[in-house]
Amino acid sequence: MASITQYDVEATIRKVKGTGMVNKILQLICVGEGLTKYGVKAELQQKIIDSIQRHAKNGDANKFYRLKAMIDDPNSIEESATPFRAMAGSSSSPSVNPPATTSSGPSKSNNLSAVAAHNQGGGPAATYRIIGHPRIEFKSSPYYVIEEQLGGPTQCDIMTHHRHTVKVPLRPIDYPILTRVQTDSNLKVMVFCAAEGGGRQDIAFPHQSEIKVNGGEVKANLRGLKNKPGSTRPVDITKELRLNIPAYSNNVEMTYALTSKKFYLVLYVVRSIPVTDLVKKLENGKRITEKSVVDDMLNKARDADIVTTASVLSLKCPLSTLRISLPVRSIACRHNQCFDATSYLQLQEQGPTWLCPTCNNPAPFDSLAVDEYVNSILKGTSRSVDQVTIQPNAKWELNNRKEPASNSRSNGVASDSDDDIVEITKSGNSVRMGAPSAYKPALGGPSQSRESSGTPKNPGSTSSKRPISAVIDLTSSGDEDEEPIRAPKRQFNASTNTNSFSSLPNPPFSLPARPPNAFPPRT
Repeated sequence: MASITQYDVEATIRKVKGTGMVNKILQLICVGEGLTKYGVKAELQQKIIDSIQRHAKNGDANKFYRLKAMIDDPNSIEESATPFRAMAGSSSSPSVNPPATTSSGPSKSNNLSAVAAHNQGGGPAATYRIIGHPRIEFKSSPYYVIEEQLGGPTQCDIMTHHRHTVKVPLRPIDYPILTRVQTDSNLKVMVFCAAEGGGRQDIAFPHQSEIKVNGGEVKANLRGLKNKPGSTRPVDITKELRLNIPAYSNNVEMTYALTSKKFYLVLYVVRSIPVTDLVKKLENGKRITEKSVVDDMLNKARDADIVTTASVLSLKCPLSTLRISLPVRSIACRHNQCFDATSYLQLQEQGPTWLCPTCNNPAPFDSLAVDEYVNSILKGTSRSVDQVTIQPNAKWELNNRKEPASNSRSNGVASDSDDDIVEITKSGNSVRMGAPSAYKPALGGPSQSRESSGTPKNPGSTSSKRPISAVIDLTSSGDEDEEPIRAPKRQFNASTNTNSFSSLPNPPFSLPARPPNAFPPRT
């Protein structure tokens, strides 16, 4: 092994003091070096620096370069730290696990278990250390697990009248995890922001703000849903960063204005959880048994104070209006209507409100369960069935919605089911038409005048018998099957028509008399 150079000692000490050394990595280095892992960041850094200087002073090149290798590549800590774990007394500590589970290409089952532990406030929530002051901690989400914090929080001072810009430099060489972001598609660099306050924070950006990375604006919704705190998502800036050049200083900046309280900007590397993995977790997770649903229905039916009737259960998701694939609902919901797991999770990924679309009560991810009663109905019906009828005794049947057909007609008015038939009643000089409202304009003009003109009138009729009804089928082709109606002969009235012969003056000629030799007419 080569001798220890002063340059290596100084470079290694600078690396330990750099911002890329978060508490999690410092604790792992201490464990690998046989030191205690307890203390704040400054204490952990000083312990490691003392070891570096001690090895250099003693000329122990093997121990020095082994420690330097752990500092340069934290991924190697798992192998090098194993012989020293008993010395550090940290073998039973779950919070100092090496970052092997966060390497590229983890299994989906590991992702799902990480999500469950993160939502319960343990597991992955303790694998990263909160850096800087104040200590900003965000509420957990099933869609990602925070892997590492990139530097401390950046304070955004109150700006009531002016614009202000805060900048965060980011170099890949300072954060070894950024080298894995380029190869692992599930690792993302995201920008979080929270208002001044205590406890776990919702993601909240200033109302008027924008984020730029290396001079280019990042298109993202920084406001969330109106009047819905917690519906804002972190901003993914992975594609805007230049991570292939280790020494390149990426510039992340946020410009904001008109704020009445302080905000804090924080960068994290998170591991995203796809919706498909979350759906599989629900499919293999909690269940609302069919027996419990049936027992609940029967108990309501036996209750004398509750009047139970048959109800209609829709098999369509109220969000996507498509047939449900995996029926889920919150275990706190008292209704049987379910929604599709994929549609619900996709919607919450865009704007997390976690409210049941049926009753509008809270339905967080941890409370979702598969309804086996509805799932059995979905499996027992074809995909063309949209709804079923649920009886009070929990029996279900297909809901065949058929319109009542009636062939009876009264007062010359056609039935509603005969949409293509118009009935015309003639009574004396009047013609009355009974038809759906959609067809009245079309039949009120030429057809009525044609029928009234082509029908002999009987003004003197005083019969009390029921008038004769003529039915016209609009669907038939009258031009081919029936003889066209002749137009009535034109009649001339001497009192009104000036062109009639009776109004002409005396004719200038007269008919010749019968010749004398003509035969007399027969009698």
